[in-house]
Amino acid sequence: MKIALFAAVPEEVGNLADITNFMGIGRENATRSTLEFIEKHRNEQFCILNLGTVGSHDKPVGTIMKISEIISAGAPFNSERMMLNHLPLQQPDLATGVLYSSDCFVSPEVFTQQYLDSIKSKVDCFDMESSAVFTIAKVYGIPFISYKIVSDNLDVTIDIWHQRVVELSKKLEAFARDMFQQLEKDEPIEFLHD
Repeated sequence: MKIALFAAVPEEVGNLADITNFMGIGRENATRSTLEFIEKHRNEQFCILNLGTVGSHDKPVGTIMKISEIISAGAPFNSERMMLNHLPLQQPDLATGVLYSSDCFVSPEVFTQQYLDSIKSKVDCFDMESSAVFTIAKVYGIPFISYKIVSDNLDVTIDIWHQRVVELSKKLEAFARDMFQQLEKDEPIEFLHD
């Protein structure tokens, strides 16, 4: 199994940095880096596995989530749902969630409380890259899988996120290493990294 591991920044994945491809923060950076990577590896069969952080209005900080669907900012204009692939693993205790992907860090400093309240009923968590990566992967026929760790409850600035992310990356790294061990029981994993 070939896996292209993606994250926004090195701080999100701890000691997995040496096998991870970094996109940068935001959908524009994610678009550019994902396209460049796929063009370099267009003759290979692989899946994209995205690890990173999300804000959540109802999940505690440190909760790891398997993303099942993405709603993109501007979703009323999308013609189809963004449903994610999943790895062949048994993960009964893992939270599953719908992710809202925006160009902005989701907090009361950026969005009005009225707007936040209107989208909270539809989604479980928020990030800034996933909709772009999903869209590109879908166009190229590449499976896209995503696991995220909750870094905040939409109540912090991006500066506080930077302070938390390093500590949270240890838990996300341990989760990922366990997942890789489970997968390797069935077939070897090769990480595609540029």
